[in-house]
Amino acid sequence: MVKLTRARKSYKCYSCKSSIEKGDKYAKKSISIGSPNKVDYENRGGTPIMVMHGLRTTEPICQQCISK
Repeated sequence: MVKLTRARKSYKCYSCKSSIEKGDKYAKKSISIGSPNKVDYENRGGTPIMVMHGLRTTEPICQQCISK
């Protein structure tokens, strides 16, 4: 079961692109872009640098998309 949150402002559903109005209930879904767990270490000009190959973000999902 997904925990629903009441919207404090209007959002756009990540899945179906419909609008989530202020006061409606929605869920947050974690989306990964790339590979956030992959980290490489490089040496540039004598300075070690950590290179991330992805990121993780949370996006709003409407109630209709959750129940599908």
